[in-house]
Amino acid sequence: MRLTAHRIGTPLADQLYVTEGEIAADITKIMGEETAGLKDDYRRQVRDAGMGNRLANTWRSETYPKGGRSLNPAGYIWSNAPAIIDAFSRGAYIRPVGGAKWLWIPTRNVPARRRGGSYSSSPKRSNGTRMSPEEVELHFNAELDIVIEGSKGFAFIDVVSGLSGGYRRATPGRTQGRRGAAPRKAKPVLMFNLVRGVRMPKLFDLDGPAQKRANNVARRIQAKWG
Repeated sequence: MRLTAHRIGTPLADQLYVTEGEIAADITKIMGEETAGLKDDYRRQVRDAGMGNRLANTWRSETYPKGGRSLNPAGYIWSNAPAIIDAFSRGAYIRPVGGAKWLWIPTRNVPARRRGGSYSSSPKRSNGTRMSPEEVELHFNAELDIVIEGSKGFAFIDVVSGLSGGYRRATPGRTQGRRGAAPRKAKPVLMFNLVRGVRMPKLFDLDGPAQKRANNVARRIQAKWG
């Protein structure tokens, strides 16, 4: 006896095509949901570590094929700040590069940049970040005084206290009290701590959440079509 697809109401090939499409749509949907969920997991880790929404939102995700469906969809997740994420996920040891002997760690006394490209020494640095040592010297029109003690160092600069907070250049008008203002004494203020290297704490777990989401994909597909 020979059986053909046309012995039932709808051709078998058409039924298989419809079923395959339904399976592909479900698998693609599951992949999209778990990919987005993994992105949220990573963002939550960043926020829980106290590193704020700005870094958390550098995590992005995409599901392929875009706007379509497939029996073999793929989820892709990345960060727009890969160096920072990598350092805190590995607990990396950061060393000076380019022949430098020290890492310069800014203190809270170092002013933040108010506008991009303010100083030619670092034209590509973004607003809001702390000034570099060269920028600090330009800003206060003074040289940093470096003190080395064993394996650590300290960089000070002579400044005067600002009337509304912070520090200002130690100009003659400020130190001598011109225009009726009280004289302000110039004093050394710590701007940078110098270290040979620094171990970044391991704050992020990338593998654990990724494996959990992969298991979720397999479990959900099995529950729906197994």
